[in-house]
Amino acid sequence: MSASQSLLARGRARRAHTQNLPASETPRSSSPLPFNSSPGGPLTPMSPFLPPNLPATRPGQLLKFGERILKRVKLSTEGVAEARAYCEITNRDERDVFEFIHLLELKDLLKNSVETQVTQWKPTAALLKIFQKYIWALLLLPATQYYAGTVEMTIIDAMRSSGTSGLPAADVVDNETLVREIARELSIARSQFKKAVTDSMQENNELDIATLTASLVSHSSHVNATLGLYFRVAFVRLHCTLGHSNAEFWPKVDQELSALRKAGSTEFISALEVNYEDDVEHYGDPITSKHKTGSGVDESSPKWLQTLNSLAPKIQQFTKRQGTKRKRSRVDSEVDEPADEPGNEDDQAVQQPDQDGEQLSGPTEDNVEG
Repeated sequence: MSASQSLLARGRARRAHTQNLPASETPRSSSPLPFNSSPGGPLTPMSPFLPPNLPATRPGQLLKFGERILKRVKLSTEGVAEARAYCEITNRDERDVFEFIHLLELKDLLKNSVETQVTQWKPTAALLKIFQKYIWALLLLPATQYYAGTVEMTIIDAMRSSGTSGLPAADVVDNETLVREIARELSIARSQFKKAVTDSMQENNELDIATLTASLVSHSSHVNATLGLYFRVAFVRLHCTLGHSNAEFWPKVDQELSALRKAGSTEFISALEVNYEDDVEHYGDPITSKHKTGSGVDESSPKWLQTLNSLAPKIQQFTKRQGTKRKRSRVDSEVDEPADEPGNEDDQAVQQPDQDGEQLSGPTEDNVEG
């Protein structure tokens, strides 16, 4: 008999001894090892390498063993009580249920811990001013594709690309918190934008497009009034005459912008120019105003503004969008001028208006859309 056959025979003999099978017959299943149990007693697997009648561990022995472990492990009072209760369990099924319930408890504790940690994040006052700075700049850029689409994510992308500090980690839950904060500030800024335009249409208080735009640009020291911005503000003023509800106002503006773009760049520019001329005829020629136009976003602009301007044309529309709940008392209150972002030297390079003013004739796609 070879060595391998000898080992095989010995193994079969051992299994036959523990399972009461004939030595020549190989077990037909790999069922779990039998348990040595007694009514109400602990369940102890019978090892094939140990005598079959090895005494089972008694509850008192388990408790003593548990007490020795508890001396080395630091647990709370509640944890010690749970450990002792576990050692007193003698039924295997009861132990399984005990362990499963506590596993679910641990899962809930971990989930609540993560949610609590996330909800504790709040933007600082300085960070809120940075939000407002980016939001107002985006609303005043002629390159902005839409006003009620993926604006929040565009602003967040611009801030992250510009190295804004104080933002939460870029995981799903934290981003949701950040998006809500941006959406709230965006809603406030758009309401102020619309209110300024609406007020400029009041009888005996009508403002020409240059004066109106100057009041809007005062919210962003980094953006200049341009012919392209005049076209956009006049377009918004047109929609203020169409009776849109507050909820549908900006989506309606976006819908018409989308329709005009689909007609082609020439048609798009022509439509905005016609509306601008109607605005000038009704509210006055901006040339007579003391407010002059300046340069658009270029290489001399702050880096963060260049980044924002490059992302503005990529904003997408939402087909359906849930509004952001906020306190109405803040809508009509004036938002402070956004402070410069701490530690960002690019913010120090403020665009200086062109004192001679920009020529207000001959619009092109470049000066209409930034």
